[in-house]
Amino acid sequence: MSEPTGPLRAARTARKWSQTRAAHEIAALAHERGIAVAAPMSLKTQLSRWENGHALPEAHYRTLLGELYASTEEELGLAEPAHEFDASRQSAESLVANLSASSAVDEEGLRLLRDQLDIARRLDRRLGAAAAEDSVRAQLSHLERILLHAIRPRVRRQVAALVAGAAALAARHSLDRSRPSEAWSDYDLARAAARDAESWPLLSYALARQSSILLDLGEHEPAMDILEQASGAMRDDAPGPLRAWLSARRGHTLAVAGERESARSAYRLAERQLGEQPRRIDIVYPEMGFLKFDGADLLRHRGHTRLVMREDTAAIDDLEEALRSGDSSTRQLGGTHAGLARALGATGHPAEAAEHARSARDIATRIGSLRLAARLGSTDVDSEPVRA
Repeated sequence: MSEPTGPLRAARTARKWSQTRAAHEIAALAHERGIAVAAPMSLKTQLSRWENGHALPEAHYRTLLGELYASTEEELGLAEPAHEFDASRQSAESLVANLSASSAVDEEGLRLLRDQLDIARRLDRRLGAAAAEDSVRAQLSHLERILLHAIRPRVRRQVAALVAGAAALAARHSLDRSRPSEAWSDYDLARAAARDAESWPLLSYALARQSSILLDLGEHEPAMDILEQASGAMRDDAPGPLRAWLSARRGHTLAVAGERESARSAYRLAERQLGEQPRRIDIVYPEMGFLKFDGADLLRHRGHTRLVMREDTAAIDDLEEALRSGDSSTRQLGGTHAGLARALGATGHPAEAAEHARSARDIATRIGSLRLAARLGSTDVDSEPVRA
């Protein structure tokens, strides 16, 4: 059976765009015009409803669609003068319903939403995008809708922190699926939500993760620029794990740029920061309770960076010790095996290298990480400071 069609769908298919591509195009155009819209994944769902005639886009979306497809609302089948009153009433009723739903979110509701996100993080930590991606996207869409209609400042800040956390987790899945553009958009949503939450730690984290995407693309200078923004967002009472992770990320970026001694200094600083007296992170910054970056994470991180600097024997020492710690997500474990495969191959141990490569491939298949499969033996740092 052929796919149902209509003017809006026809305009998209004429450009040979998927709904995912069209959603990203709408988001990009909205960003240029300074118009607030939903995240690309949420837009994709809405676009499907619009194309199937299940809903009429709101006025700002109709304007964007008209500009995107160089067509009038009538040509796209979006103008329904005969039902203008009904559509207006439906829109008003929808707004009232959404406002009511957001106002009903109380302390118990916030706790349940936090628990839901924590379960998603634990599921991701064990099984990766293969098991958690769809549920995280659904949670993110729901949280965005609550945030959009939240009125009370305190509730709005707390929901915004949840949006930032869910968007950051969704970005990890986008990276697993080798969709860097989508991951960038997810982290950009996390940045915006972190500002709404008045949470500079979440803002710093999102900025640093965007820096890593730029580094993957070979954009060393912009990567360092945005990483400096992440460091600049920190305050004197920053959580130790976050400060150490940012120092380690800076070390890796410097290594990629060829500044080896500066990279080593950054890792020495990270080690000192991890050795400092723990701060009151759970009290002062409860939204960062998911953060983890300890000695084993530092070894894993530095091991990958030593691969960049062609210090293969030292990389093996770091990565093997990190592997022995046993405290890592499945994604990190796969990255460690991939790093060891490269280092052992470079130092003349092909049999051991092949064993670690097989382990990495098995993990990549299990968690649905195209990125890990594609980067077997690469110099990427596949380590993050979250229990995700």
